[in-house]
Amino acid sequence: MNNKTLLQFLKISSFFIFIGRAYQHLFWDAPYRSFFWDQKLLEPIINFVFDTTWQSYVTNLNTDHSIQILTRSIGILYLICAIISIVIHENSKKWMRSILTLGAVSLIFLALMITKDKFYHLIMFFEHTIQFGVPIALLYFLKDKNTSLLIFYLKVFIALTFTCHGMYAIGVFYPLPGNFVTMTLNILPIQEEMAKNLLFLAGILDFIIAIAIFIPKLSKPALVYACFWGFITAFARIISGLHYDISLSIVHQYIYLTIYRLPHGIIPLLVYLYLTKESSKKIVVSENLASA
Repeated sequence: MNNKTLLQFLKISSFFIFIGRAYQHLFWDAPYRSFFWDQKLLEPIINFVFDTTWQSYVTNLNTDHSIQILTRSIGILYLICAIISIVIHENSKKWMRSILTLGAVSLIFLALMITKDKFYHLIMFFEHTIQFGVPIALLYFLKDKNTSLLIFYLKVFIALTFTCHGMYAIGVFYPLPGNFVTMTLNILPIQEEMAKNLLFLAGILDFIIAIAIFIPKLSKPALVYACFWGFITAFARIISGLHYDISLSIVHQYIYLTIYRLPHGIIPLLVYLYLTKESSKKIVVSENLASA
C-alpha cells in the first residue's frame, strides 16, 4: 500500500466522522448542556460575570437558545471539516489545516462532554479514540510521511477503542449499557440472557484483539476480526432502528450513529492492508536474495 492509498483511507475515514457528527449537530442534539447546566462548576461564574442567580440562568429561554446556536455552529464546523477532509492535500492552504485542527479539537471536547454526561466514565472518552484520533492522524500524515509511526498510532487508536468497548460489553467494571442489549435483541432472535452472554463474549474478544494487533503473527487475523466487528457495530445502529419501523424518519434518526462509526471498521482494514502489503514486499525481497 503506497502513501497515496493510505492518505485516501484517512481522508475517507475523517470525512465519515465529521459528516456523521455534522448530521447529529445540525438535525439532532449534542451533550453540551451537561457542561452549561453544571451548577457546581458554573454557578460562581454565572453569579460573578453575569450578576444573575443560577435559577434565572437555567430557566432563561435565551440560555437554551444559545446552546442550540452553539450546537448548530459546531455542526457547520464539522460539515466544513468533512469537505476539507476530502479535498485537502500536502500543498493545501494553511487555513484548511487550521480548520481541520479546530474540528479535531472540537471532537476531543465532544468526547469529554459525552464522558461527563456518562458519569465521568473515563473509558467513555477513550472509546472515542478512533473518532477524534483519525483527523489528527490525517493532519500528521500530511505533514510527515512516517508510515511506520502512523500505523503504530492507528493500532493504539484501535486498541483503546476496542478495549473500552469491551469493558462496557462484559458488564463487570462498568454497567452493561442498555442500548447494547436492546440492539442485540432487535437484531437477533434471542432472549435477554443470551444477549448478555454474547456481549460478554464479544467484550472478551475485544480485549484479545487489542493485544493481538501488536503481535506480528497474530496482528493480521486480529485486524480482520476488528474490521468485521467495527462495521457490524456501526451498522447495528441503523439495523436496530429499522426494527421499530422501516421509514425515512427512522433512517433520519439513526443513520448518523452509523456514519461516524464507519471508521471503526475502515481503520483496522487500512492497517491490515498495509501489513499485508509489507509482508508481500518482504517475501519478494527474500526470494530475490535467495535466487541471487
